[in-house]
Amino acid sequence: MTHWNAQETAGDQAAHEVRPAEVLAGVHGSDTDTCVVQWAADEAVRLGADLRLVHVIDPGMQFTPYPALMAGAPNLAGDLERGAETILAAAGEVAHARHPDLVVHTCVPWGPPGGSLRDLSTDARRLVIGGSRAPHLERMLLGSVAVTVVAHARCPVVVVPAGTAVTAPSRVVVGVDGSAGSVVAMETAFEIAAASGAAVACVMGWSTEVVLGMVVTESFAKEVPEIEADCRAVADAVIAPVAARNPGVAVDVVVRHGNPADAIIEVAREVSADVVVVGSRGHGGFVGLLLGSVSRRVVDHAGRVVIVAH
Repeated sequence: MTHWNAQETAGDQAAHEVRPAEVLAGVHGSDTDTCVVQWAADEAVRLGADLRLVHVIDPGMQFTPYPALMAGAPNLAGDLERGAETILAAAGEVAHARHPDLVVHTCVPWGPPGGSLRDLSTDARRLVIGGSRAPHLERMLLGSVAVTVVAHARCPVVVVPAGTAVTAPSRVVVGVDGSAGSVVAMETAFEIAAASGAAVACVMGWSTEVVLGMVVTESFAKEVPEIEADCRAVADAVIAPVAARNPGVAVDVVVRHGNPADAIIEVAREVSADVVVVGSRGHGGFVGLLLGSVSRRVVDHAGRVVIVAH
């Protein structure tokens, strides 16, 4: 049986509310919508959650309040909402073709897309958005909206590259550095792995460490075994409590010399990971920083689905 609710338009209070534990998918009528909706629908089923398809209307008139625009230009408002309905209907067909019994909701808030999606994410389990592949397929192109969402969302954000062949994850790679952000990333990675039967590879990269007052930067230094043992101990301390709550998840720890982001990307390619999970900020981040440098580099260069955990 197909479950589909009546569309909630901008005039409805429900358009600006999300039921707890929903998976959100941001759609805007581009070629990334199909894989975004497929991934979000699969994740909703894995988590036992409803799916909410969101299309934000932003007419691009910065100095006109949205309620005034809607009231003063009803023809424009109607045209924009009808366009949104078309986009959401197509996205709904994609979701139900994949999971006919999935409960799907829609909403059409008006406002800046980044801020609207951020606000909707407050009670969501996941927010899934698309990213365009660069021509050489080694770099993700994130527009300003996606950057805002990835940096400021209040739930894990899933960035799905255009053209992704959506399948159940079998291998998840997660970055670990002992920070609070990496603990959240670990929790998210294990949740995905437990729901899909995937294995988890926890990656910790190091490039500069101090041993007995000596700065070590080279992978051939005699202090490297000691450094890697310390890194593994830090990773184990983060992993152990999460793994204990998920005893059925197979987990490996990889410690690698090099830039942490590059280490995560390299391991993800080596094991053909389906999903990479990183925290929004690690030890190197500042509280007010939009997005940590490691997280941004992984999103840009991993070449696969990346989840930024919040």
